Parts: sequence; C-alpha cells; structure tokens
Amino acid sequence: MRKIFVLIFIFTLSVGYLSAQEVYDLTKSVNTALQNSTAVSTFQNNITLQKFNVKSSYGDLIPTLNFSGQWSRNNTDSKGGTIYQNGIPIAIPDNNTTADNFSLGLNSSMTLFNGLANYESIDLQKKSLASLYTDLEKTRYDIIMSVYQRFFDVIKKDKIVETNNNNLLTSIDQLNKIKEYVNVGKKTKSDVYKQDVQVGQNELTVVTSKNDFEKSKVDFLTTLNDDVTKSITIDYGKMAFPLTLEELRTVIQKNSNFEGLVQNALKTRYDYSSAKQNIEINETKLSIAKKNLYFPNLSAFGTYNWSSNNLNSMDKNKVLSYGLTLSYPILQGFKTDLNRQAAEVNIKQKQEDIAKLEKQIRSDLKKSIYDLESAYKQIEILDRNIISAEQDKILSEENFRIGYGTLLDVQVATTNLNNLYINRINALYNFVLSQKQIEYLSGQLKY
Repeated sequence: MRKIFVLIFIFTLSVGYLSAQEVYDLTKSVNTALQNSTAVSTFQNNITLQKFNVKSSYGDLIPTLNFSGQWSRNNTDSKGGTIYQNGIPIAIPDNNTTADNFSLGLNSSMTLFNGLANYESIDLQKKSLASLYTDLEKTRYDIIMSVYQRFFDVIKKDKIVETNNNNLLTSIDQLNKIKEYVNVGKKTKSDVYKQDVQVGQNELTVVTSKNDFEKSKVDFLTTLNDDVTKSITIDYGKMAFPLTLEELRTVIQKNSNFEGLVQNALKTRYDYSSAKQNIEINETKLSIAKKNLYFPNLSAFGTYNWSSNNLNSMDKNKVLSYGLTLSYPILQGFKTDLNRQAAEVNIKQKQEDIAKLEKQIRSDLKKSIYDLESAYKQIEILDRNIISAEQDKILSEENFRIGYGTLLDVQVATTNLNNLYINRINALYNFVLSQKQIEYLSGQLKY
C-alpha cells in the first residue's frame, strides 16, 4: 500500500505542478538568454554608435559649409571742448552717436590631400565596426555554451531524482515483501524495522536530490538572466543523447582528428577572428600615423561676406575670399611620431596575443579530448559494474528469501546498484558536456 500511495502522490504532484510551469526547451532557453543578456545589449548599443562614426568619417571627405550672421551697435558719447588750429580756438560741441553694423557670411573648407589618411580613416571605422560585430557573436557564443551547461545540469539532476525515486519504490516493495514474510512466520519484526529505516533513508535521498534539482533550475534561470522565482520544466524529449557504448564510440571517433579540430577553430572561432581584426585595426592606425607624419596637409577654403550699417544696403559691400592652405608638421613635441610608435607596439603585442591564443586553443582542445575519452572509459567500466551489481542484487534477494542471506546483504546490494546508476548518469552527462566543450572550442557549437 505504501508503494501505491507514493506512486499516486508523485503522479498527482507532478501533474499539478507541471500544469503551472513554463516549459523551456533548448532553443527557447538560448533565445531567452540572448534576449535578456545585458552584455549583448551593450554590444548592440556600441555597434549603433560605431555606425555613426562610420558615417562621420565619410563626412570628412565632403566640404564643410557654415553660415554666420552678426549684428552689433556702437554708441559713442563724447564731451565737447575747444581745440586750436593755427592759434584760432574752435569749439567742439558734445557728441552722442549710434551706429549699427550688420554682417552675413558663408565659409567652406575641404581637405584636398593628406596622404589619403582621410580615406584610411573610413577603413579604420569600418574595421572597428566589423570587430564589434565579431565580439558580439563571441559573446553570444559564450552565452550559448553557458546555457548548454546549465540545461544539461538540470537534465542530469532530473535523471538522478528519477533514479532515486525508483530506488525508493524498490525499497518500499521490499518492505512490503518482508511484512508478508513476517505474516507467514518466515522473518522477524526486526527485519521490518530495519527495512523501514532504509525506506526512510531513501526518502531523504529523494528529497535531497529533488532540492538539488530545484537549485539547478535556479542556476539555469540565473544564466538566462530570468526570474528565478518562476516555476519551470525542462523539455528535452526531442534531444538525442548517446546512450550505448557504440554511440559513445562514434562520438569519440568523430572528435579524434585533433589537427582538424584546431584548424576549424582557427577558421571559425570568434575570439581568434577578433584577434586578427585587432591586428588589422592597428595596422590601419599605423598607416594613418605614418601619413600624418610624412605627408603635408593641403586644404581649400572659401568665404563670402556681406556687411553694412543698414540692412537695406547689405548687397553693396561684398567680399569673396578663397585659397589654399598647406601645412606640414615639423616639430610638435614628438606627438605625431608617438602615434606611429604606439601603433607599432600595439601590432607587436596583438601578434603575440594571437600566437598565445592559438597555443591555448590547442591546449584546451587536447585536454577536452582526454576528458571525453576518460568519460567514455568510466561509462564502459560502470556498465560492467552495473551488470555485476544487478546480479548481486538478484542473488542477495533470493538468498534472503530462502533464509541463506541477511537483509543487510540486500540493502547493501540495492544501495550499491543505485549508486552505480547515479554514477553512470553523472559520467554520461560529463561525456555529453565534454563533447559540447569540444564543439565550443573548435567553433562547431550549434543550437
């Protein structure tokens, strides 16, 4: 009866609980994480700003045109007096005059030649924009991997809960059998009490594993930057996991070409592409710095002004000016040359960084392949142990039934088998995560 009650309780709780939960599959999980990511939104804002910088760099190629207007009034107030001219006194009366001054002007300027640095500035802004797009994709890629890790962790904890539930039901079934044995005089009451204690321990194990499962969902929602208080369920019914040793060997064989994985990573990984783009950006900065250092700047200008003391006569006094301006930096406190030197140092540093990144890619991929092989070997050994443990459990139960063995033998065999089942779940999902880690490191991770 206890087994039936537990089954009904679990089923009723699951149906009522799941009906109020929001369902997350892998695609929805990834999309939610990308949509809620502040890092992604920051990059998107930076991309919008950088597009304005690209537009502004194009604007440096066209002439500037400015309109100006001015009005001023001069008030002159002077006291009269007497002046002498050839000894003759002349009286000067008091003077108070007001004069207006109106002026309008148009002025324009344009860079004609600066070693084509202005065109390279456009190229620099475009490369900076492309680099931001690459960094955005790198951020998305990292988020996807984080979602995979948390998503699989929830699945693993769910499987552990299921295994512990099955073990609890098995122990309840064993308790019921012992009670029947007691009723027919084949066993003593002490066996009932011992098994009841085992059932209680298994119930605690189920509760603990369920709490771990719920905490894994909190971590999952945190990764999605979502509301951690919402009730969710993970839908992984359509996902195909390698379960048999043959399927696991196929995965290992697929990821056995180390050099192929490395070359694919160098072609497709966003952090490696970003590192190469940073070198190109600094090479463009170096080229601009050299042009500013070695080439003169030639620009054209023009102004057209109207001025008068009266608005009605503005067109009577007009001045048109135009010309060329040539400038060349001779001595600016080494500021111009400093830009060139800084760009050269940055290029050297970025080249060292990309070489270091390539070594890191090789190291990480090699270790992940070893992790994959270790997980496979662990599963292979666990499968052997499980076969042996299943036979031990059957034998111990039969020996206990006929009075040859003890209840402790049954409990130990059952516990060992359940632990092996859980260890296989952990090993299997470690294998799957190692597989995803290799896909991530080699630039093949998809969703």
